[in-house]
Amino acid sequence: MTEKSIIIEEAAVPLLEVKPRADGAIPCAIITEGWGTSGYYSADVLKEAAPLYKRGTHNFWNHQTRAEARERPERDLRDLASVLVEDAHYDAHGPRGPGLYAAYKPFSHFAPAIKEMAPHIGMSHVAVGVAEAGEAGGRSGTVIKSISEVYSVDFVTIPGRGGSPILEAFAEVGRLASMQDDIHGDTMAETITIEEVRKHPEILEAIRKDVLESAAMQEAQAQQEKKLKESEARAEALMQENARLKEAQILTETAALVASKVKEAKVPEITKARIIEALAKAPVIKDGRLDVEATTAKIEEAIKAEADYLAKVTGGGKIAGMGGKAPESGGVTVAEAETRLVEEFMSFGLSEAQAKAAAKGR
Repeated sequence: MTEKSIIIEEAAVPLLEVKPRADGAIPCAIITEGWGTSGYYSADVLKEAAPLYKRGTHNFWNHQTRAEARERPERDLRDLASVLVEDAHYDAHGPRGPGLYAAYKPFSHFAPAIKEMAPHIGMSHVAVGVAEAGEAGGRSGTVIKSISEVYSVDFVTIPGRGGSPILEAFAEVGRLASMQDDIHGDTMAETITIEEVRKHPEILEAIRKDVLESAAMQEAQAQQEKKLKESEARAEALMQENARLKEAQILTETAALVASKVKEAKVPEITKARIIEALAKAPVIKDGRLDVEATTAKIEEAIKAEADYLAKVTGGGKIAGMGGKAPESGGVTVAEAETRLVEEFMSFGLSEAQAKAAAKGR
């Protein structure tokens, strides 16, 4: 039966023992003709697929586990070790045998590790292809008929003789395709019984580790989210406290400025107290700071207004209009003076209630 599935080749091709080129690129074998853990790759299939292994193809540090693929299918930038710096080509006489060859250029922080571990690691691709049961190279098994898409060519450890035992066990019971579905979402799963799984304890162990890994990851994520929320709450509280302290500082600066400007004013002490009471709580703010120039102008206007009104409502040091008599020519009554004071304080930005209180000296 022909199926389109994810091809995760575990039989990595060892790295070539060569020196980097002048441009820092290192030649490598991507995949060779013959049997791999995913199936048999013929020369024709590799020749046809060569254009898919393009310049810029990512080379990650290890294949993803199933849990990692579910949590972050787009891969982690921290695992990006290099990229192919040229398109792949088929070489019938390549140093690792007939197959696809290209060159990669490691990123600086991975270059030392790749150099040190070169004898023990190799290249392994993750791709999409069509496969079917058949015979090739003197044996029966899965035969790769075509490769339609390439996800990455990764650095992995070179498995022992015979490839990956877990993948081989899955292949025996027809489970490889469904395991790949868990990673990439293709719908091609084959059925498998509990009895068949029990024949392969390595499968049960792999599943157990996967479940534990997934649970640990979820717990770690929950703890991280909890810490983040706590940090955000602390930051919000600090911001609010900082705003309160800043407001208090501005009001303190305003009160000091008003007191210093009113101190030398030629108005009665009760009037000075009224101006301080009214303007100490009404600063002019610019860019989050006290606008000293604008606040000073506001104070001086208030002092002048008070002095002008006092000059109008008093005659020889007495308030005109007291005792119900008509005011002298040019004077105003106490009620009129108070009304004008209210209007004047409101012009400085006070509410009507605040202005009335300030006019009465409260």
